[in-house]
Amino acid sequence: MNKSIARMINLMARKSQICIGNALCKYNLTAAEQPFFMALQKYEGITQEELTAIVCVDKAATARVVKSLERKGYLIRVQDEKDRRQNRIYPAGVTRQMGETVRNELLSFDKLLTKGIPQEDLDVTYTVLLKMKENLTGIQNEKSVGSDQGGKEDEANK
Repeated sequence: MNKSIARMINLMARKSQICIGNALCKYNLTAAEQPFFMALQKYEGITQEELTAIVCVDKAATARVVKSLERKGYLIRVQDEKDRRQNRIYPAGVTRQMGETVRNELLSFDKLLTKGIPQEDLDVTYTVLLKMKENLTGIQNEKSVGSDQGGKEDEANK
């Protein structure tokens, strides 16, 4: 059987999302909302575009989650005074109060996930995963540069 690292990471991500969703449902949060909720703890007054970059999702996903969190009372959108086309996003009071509780739920899940694994192995795994993330960024950058150049070459060949 082929040992695909990418497939294993994908499977673990899906299963993790389910576990995180189950842990956070008592706070009326979904696994998809969790990274946004946590980012708001650290980056008050962030724009939607900045939030998209931090969470590493597309703009449409950010728009859906922001709308959902706003509807649930977890964030407040305020029109930017300097640029009226943009909104600044702030955590609501309840979000600040729940931040530590949600963080503790995530840390508990992390401990369960890594239970029985020696710290040295976890350190190596983390280092390897960081390198893989770097490689992914390089692949994405190459693809975007290649598609940009491909378009220019196509125009030149016409």
